[in-house]
Amino acid sequence: MDEVKSTQYKAIIILIILLFISFTLMGFSQSKITMNFKSLAFAVIYPFQFAGVSSISFSKNFFTSIKNNRHLKIELEQTRKLLEVYERTQYEFEEIKRENERLRRLIGAQSELEYDTVIAKVVAKSPQNFYKTLIVNRGKESGIEKWMPVVAFQDNIKCVVGKVIDVQRYSARVQPLIEQSSYTGAMMKDSRYSGILVGQSPLSEYSLMQYINRRTEINYGDIVVTSGMGGVFPKGIMIGEIVSVSKKRYGIFQEALVKPYVDFGRLEEVYIITKKAIEEYIKLFEEN
Repeated sequence: MDEVKSTQYKAIIILIILLFISFTLMGFSQSKITMNFKSLAFAVIYPFQFAGVSSISFSKNFFTSIKNNRHLKIELEQTRKLLEVYERTQYEFEEIKRENERLRRLIGAQSELEYDTVIAKVVAKSPQNFYKTLIVNRGKESGIEKWMPVVAFQDNIKCVVGKVIDVQRYSARVQPLIEQSSYTGAMMKDSRYSGILVGQSPLSEYSLMQYINRRTEINYGDIVVTSGMGGVFPKGIMIGEIVSVSKKRYGIFQEALVKPYVDFGRLEEVYIITKKAIEEYIKLFEEN
């Protein structure tokens, strides 16, 4: 009897152990299946998830890049404009500096003149006609009158430009000495023989010195100055140099071609000598 009970008891214990092992194995199997399913799902979903995240990240970076490029373009444009302003300012500064230096030279040269003068700026000229006329920015308001002589400083030489032939309130018209209707009393600086300087423009940029005594020896490079005859120009102002001589076989005079010292092509400022011309000279020119 006891043996039977003992056998039954052992059988129950063995059954319980087997049931425990069975349930344990079942739980482990379900957990493994679940893990395998999760791994499979992750493997399937991950590429799409990665692509989505990458797409979002790319879009974000793309639009951020566009925004940054837009800002860079704006900054570049602002920098370019600032550079243009700087270059323009630098150019204006250099131009003002050159203008101030030129004005200092003008004022310094004016003090060397032994006459009262008015500085005038050339505001118009006609190069196509060998500078037949010049317009300056000084007129009646500055005390300018008709027939006043006009000179300039070029290459440290005080030289003749011409004379005033018309005056307005704030401007005046200057007849260059090379203009064909211009007549200027002239003489050789060394020999002191005199003649009349006649303009040749628009045919030539030179002037012709006429009525020179035939006995006068003239050489290439001889200097011609104003003679003071005629009452317009003071005596001794530089005119130019002899470039050729024409002596006819017969006659008492000879002629010489004169290259003026003044370069009308780069003439910017002039000095108007505020001395009044002799009345007889004025009448003579007005009659002609």
